[in-house]
Amino acid sequence: MPKINKPAIVIMILLICSLTALAQTPPEKFLGHKPGADRQLADYNQIKAYFELLDKESSRLTLVNIGKTTLGKDMVMAIITDEENMKNLDRYRDIARRLKEARGLSEDQARQLAREGKTILLITCSLHSTEIAASQMSMELAYDLVTGKGFFDVNRALKDVILLLVPTINPDGHQMVVDWYRKYLGTKFEGSNMPWLYHPYAGHDNNRDFFMFNLAETRAVTRVLYHDWFPQIHIDEHQMGSNGARIFVPPFMDPPLPNVQPLLWRSVNLCGINMAYDLQKHGYKGVVHGRSYTGWWIGACDDTSWLHNVIGLLSEAASVRLASPIYIEPTEVPNEYYEKRMDFIDPWPGGWWRLRDIVDYELVLSKSLLKTAWMHREDFLFNSYLMAKQSIEVREKNQPYAFVISKDQPDYLTALKMVEILQFGGVEVHQATRDFIADGKYFPAGSFVVLTAQPYKAYAWALLERQKYPDLRQYPGGPPVPPYDNAAWTLPLQMGVRCEQIDKPFEVPLTMVAKVEYPKSAVPDSAYLLLDPRLNASYAVAFGLLKNKAEVWRSKTEVKSSEGVLPPGTFIVKNSVEARKTLDNLLARWPVPLKGLSDISGLDKAAVKFPRLAIYQSWRGNMDEGWTRYMLDDLGLEYTVLHNKDFKGTKDKKVNLKSNFDVLIFASENVDVIKTGRPGQQSEFARFFRAGTTPPEYEGGIDKEGVDAVKAFVEEGGMLVTLNQATELATRELGAPARNALSGVDRTRFFCPTSILRLKVDNTSPLGFGFEEEVGAIFSQSLAFETWTPPVDWDRKVVAYYPEDGLLMSGWLLGEDYLARKAAVVDTRLKKGHIALIGIRAQHRAQSHGTYKFLLNAIFYPEGM
Repeated sequence: MPKINKPAIVIMILLICSLTALAQTPPEKFLGHKPGADRQLADYNQIKAYFELLDKESSRLTLVNIGKTTLGKDMVMAIITDEENMKNLDRYRDIARRLKEARGLSEDQARQLAREGKTILLITCSLHSTEIAASQMSMELAYDLVTGKGFFDVNRALKDVILLLVPTINPDGHQMVVDWYRKYLGTKFEGSNMPWLYHPYAGHDNNRDFFMFNLAETRAVTRVLYHDWFPQIHIDEHQMGSNGARIFVPPFMDPPLPNVQPLLWRSVNLCGINMAYDLQKHGYKGVVHGRSYTGWWIGACDDTSWLHNVIGLLSEAASVRLASPIYIEPTEVPNEYYEKRMDFIDPWPGGWWRLRDIVDYELVLSKSLLKTAWMHREDFLFNSYLMAKQSIEVREKNQPYAFVISKDQPDYLTALKMVEILQFGGVEVHQATRDFIADGKYFPAGSFVVLTAQPYKAYAWALLERQKYPDLRQYPGGPPVPPYDNAAWTLPLQMGVRCEQIDKPFEVPLTMVAKVEYPKSAVPDSAYLLLDPRLNASYAVAFGLLKNKAEVWRSKTEVKSSEGVLPPGTFIVKNSVEARKTLDNLLARWPVPLKGLSDISGLDKAAVKFPRLAIYQSWRGNMDEGWTRYMLDDLGLEYTVLHNKDFKGTKDKKVNLKSNFDVLIFASENVDVIKTGRPGQQSEFARFFRAGTTPPEYEGGIDKEGVDAVKAFVEEGGMLVTLNQATELATRELGAPARNALSGVDRTRFFCPTSILRLKVDNTSPLGFGFEEEVGAIFSQSLAFETWTPPVDWDRKVVAYYPEDGLLMSGWLLGEDYLARKAAVVDTRLKKGHIALIGIRAQHRAQSHGTYKFLLNAIFYPEGM
């Protein structure tokens, strides 16, 4: 046997490894600059092309398509792991799924699967497109991993970890931001904010959609998390303001969401502290934990993971002006980030801060998380099983037995939509096969039952229960400490769905719901058709019918037919050739039940005409405006977007809005921004506004000329819809007979951070058609109106108001008396037209389906009422 030259073999292996590494193209060679270089940004097409190149060059990286964006771009995700693991991805996904479901596994079987499986780590980048560093960093991270570069043995780590890397969750916005930056590079507008949203609908609010799943991008990431890959760890990498800490990593600050398992919080803290440790070891200053970002759920990408027993992590790096460096004077660093504290042990002193600095920090923390996932592989896998098992088997303090969604609903189609939303988030839903009684309440057969004993118990429980946010104060008796965002989100209350919490066990035959079945809708052979105004979908069908020139009325009182009684506001449709042309297509999308009526001569009714809609869009990227457009698009309601110039005429001709539109919508926005393009001095946002940072064509508002045009529009018979803060356009600028009773009331006397409050509704009034007498409404920087006897040409009708007490349904409310008996929705009339003052978030983030009808009724307001 020939003698083996072991040193030569080792050298050969090292040489082969080196040549393999050299075969990969580094990002700086592909881009022509290093990721994070000053004033250089890779756009989405370049990022995607680079990952496609690595996919061809490396057997450690496979690029997959996880869905389409809102504007139709491919969303890509890189799978990075050892070559042997690549051959068995389906097996490792199946192990992760079985452990997360827990059922049918003994502890010994689970431990064996944990020994065999691989940690699956998901890293998502640049959900907020102006927080662009992570998308740039992702290319360098991928290159480093496939070439084995790191401060630990990356090659060994990738034998035990499957890393999923999404370069950006918002490719549409990423491309917009880079295009904007490049356009103004080298001008005084370099690094400025775009004057429109960086997501076609949501802007920054795309990180509040991870339980509602409205957006295509949300659905794509959710499929990765809870349907296809079942990662044990997920980090979402963000950016924050510039002057404080350089980066935030967990642990989070108080309060924690009580539904989350303690082991999950300990795992979050372990990963976060390891990231902080590795950042410190690399000499990176200004790392903070336990501040600003709470353990309370806000429906975000990272924190929704907690409720699915996934170690959900957030990083927030200090921002620059996109890719333009900034200099921070040492005296500009706030005191709380200047002094050492146990949660901020090594302050950053100030100085130059660059995009490359953010990239460096994020590279270290991303690799640190890979290291932790590797070192604790078996624990993380087994803990996934353990938390699911405890979710199923352990009854916690105050845990309900179930939630029941009755088949008896005012809007059954919206109830079905809510069930679909729950299922897409991984909730197990059953259906009762017979009538039953639970906690003394009767429920008919066909009611949906969500048992809390299930793997994603925390998620189901949190979504369906009513929240009670803790009363946190700056000091005893002092001002409240505000939540990071919402204090409540209770889905049934937002969507107007009857859902009962059941505390005691009950017995009824149940079947698992695999897919929600929508009812079939048939067209009665009657002269007239009736659409129930309690169903949001009825308004979509009515719009389609009116568009096709069908005759439509709304009843002023109840409508009785052989099939039952429908409430005031019922849509009455002549079953004409025009109606029949379009009904089949409309009912296929919105299967509303139709009732027939042979004669309507005795009905008290008013005609409804096709509404020509317009919505105002300022140059300040208003998220509420984006969500309003989403709601309208979702219901098939066509509209025109208007900008400042559309409210102004020429020297020779004044603008006439009424000649082109019947309904004009202003989404919630500061009235000074609407009028002048900048917030008023009293606004909390005034300190963030910097004049001259936007190109002149995007400056300003509708001005006095626009206000006059809006007033003329109303006087000539138009419907002006003002939502939440935009109601002050009507009260302050147009003279509507109402004022905000909360104006000037400080936070120590009244405080209500995004919560759900009780309203009483006059459902015989046109704006209240289709409502129950009581409804839950989102209060978020909202108003409480005092009205009075108006002057000539004006009138008013209170449609919804806050009752005397018991206002809070979910969330946090201090100073209830300031709202008691105040109006929330007012129908005002000026000469021939109307102004709807809707002082709540009626279409909040396209989640509050239960109050959509305030806006919809304004759009379909009957003539002459």
